[in-house]
Amino acid sequence: MFVLLRGRTLPTAAVSTRLPVRLASTQMTTSNPFANLDIRPVKRPDTAAYFTRKPKFYDLLSAISNLSRQHPLPRFNEANYKRGKWIPRAELQTKLDIKISPREHELLIRRLGDVSNLRIADPAERETVALYLNQFRRGYVHAETVTKDENGETKVLDHNVGGKKKNNGRRGFLDHLGRWHAFGRRKEATAFAWVVPVETPEATEQVTEQAPRVSDDLELDPELPIVESVKIIDNVPAHAHLPMGDVIVNGKPLAEYFFHGTDRDSVLFPFQVANKVGQYNVFLRVSGGGRTGQAEACQLAVARALYMSDRKAHVPVREAGLLRTDGRAVERKKTGKPKARKSYTWVKR
Repeated sequence: MFVLLRGRTLPTAAVSTRLPVRLASTQMTTSNPFANLDIRPVKRPDTAAYFTRKPKFYDLLSAISNLSRQHPLPRFNEANYKRGKWIPRAELQTKLDIKISPREHELLIRRLGDVSNLRIADPAERETVALYLNQFRRGYVHAETVTKDENGETKVLDHNVGGKKKNNGRRGFLDHLGRWHAFGRRKEATAFAWVVPVETPEATEQVTEQAPRVSDDLELDPELPIVESVKIIDNVPAHAHLPMGDVIVNGKPLAEYFFHGTDRDSVLFPFQVANKVGQYNVFLRVSGGGRTGQAEACQLAVARALYMSDRKAHVPVREAGLLRTDGRAVERKKTGKPKARKSYTWVKR
């Protein structure tokens, strides 16, 4: 018997071998092939930073950026973007336990600078943002002090118990010996100044107990205490033996170190502006450059130290521009010229 299939004639045996034949006794199975598989719902990641290489870092960056979006940014303040103000890269890597590139650290500092510039009207929110930024400040160690206000409510105060604040020689500071210290530069010269106010201590006699006045011919009772007048000098500075208004430069008096009168006047000019001539002892250590450069470096160092000793009284020093560094220097010599700008005489032949 033959069967016609697509225009070809094949025997019945060939058809039965190529096409599967379903037997009447076979029953269809309706079981689910995925019934035995353990399919659980997949949890979604908490943040989109889960799919990045450094989820902790980008979560932190996103949280800081959200703060800056909630409030308008004021004028640009370069002081808030200095690296020395914020946490170093090595310390941040230790805290987050990840490796951070210099570019990523720079980006984080930019975001922190934006947030620190924010003008937040709500005092409570302003304090919250300030406490959040404190953990990114250099040398900050968190500490809390629990106190009670007038109403008896508990109040938690946050303060920094970190390392000692570094003294800034450019602005001037008071050292542990009570001297105002600052430094200044001019050309290749560098000067360090220590300014000490001159005090004239007055000796006062202080009698601790009042003893009865006795005459020479009267016999004294041996049990009666003899009280002598005691001379007590308060607030005697360690420099009281120095002459008033003395200026020492590298261990020499001012007149011996600077021969020219213009250089000496340059060193003493801040005292003339503040009208405090002869009221301070000055100790200077200067090196590098020539005499004129050293004199002007000493002037800047003295002006900074004098201004920091009393800002309100020494406002004329700031208004006179004595606190600014003079960045002018000799222009370098150019190739093919005898000096910086001088040229040789042109000769035709």
